Amino acid sequence: MEQQTTMELEVAGRRIPLHVRRETVEPSPHTGRELACVHGWVVTSEEEFHDWLTTTLPKIDNQPLRSYSDDGTRGKWNLSWNSYAESAGIHTYTLILREFEELSIEMLVVAGMELHPYEYREEFSDEGLAIQAKIVGSVDELRQLTALIRVGTPLPVERRGIQDRPRSMRFGAGEWSVHEDRIKYRLILIDADADASARATLLGRQEVNNRASLEFYANFVERLSAMLADYGILPREEIEAAREAARMEIGIQRSEFWRVPDVDLL
Repeated sequence: MEQQTTMELEVAGRRIPLHVRRETVEPSPHTGRELACVHGWVVTSEEEFHDWLTTTLPKIDNQPLRSYSDDGTRGKWNLSWNSYAESAGIHTYTLILREFEELSIEMLVVAGMELHPYEYREEFSDEGLAIQAKIVGSVDELRQLTALIRVGTPLPVERRGIQDRPRSMRFGAGEWSVHEDRIKYRLILIDADADASARATLLGRQEVNNRASLEFYANFVERLSAMLADYGILPREEIEAAREAARMEIGIQRSEFWRVPDVDLL
């Protein structure tokens, strides 16, 4: 039988005792390094404490929690799962803690293109890795990224500072905006072998952006056409001929489909 120990877990500014039942080691899906994993219980017969736990634990989400042990050891954890049971007035919360891992991206390299995100987040799910990165860049960089998105084939992606080994990934989105003569853009990348449902979620966002852009251009062109005709600059027959020619070819730059008012609001 394993000897149980106790650690104090700081939750929402309050230290609670966690009775450690088991400690294991698991590989990190992000970096591959080994991370500690703690399985334990929080037990109480106090109704006030029980009510507080019931309200507080579901709100933790991805916030890291600090721990303190009797031997002076400190830790930082993610609460990955919890369950609850009650028997004879004793409330038992089963918690699993996984060692918190600071992910600091130094550089994102996509198909050899070096990018320096000012905001970066990555998550693992059953579908694999999904990356969201926000970057400030130039018009030329935006054009290069748009060209890569348009191709749609898997690309090698390096997350330097996290894991240098390239992953085969696809673009899911590429919104951009102009702010004080700078271009900010947000990229979403997903593992190349992600299933259809994960890709559909990202394509759904693309459909919304496409519809919004098309609505803008349609309204703009119709207003401009009416002005040209009203001011006698172009005969209405020539305007209608231009409409017919437009139906025969694609003329809107696809990068405009991804333009948004402000990337930082996404």
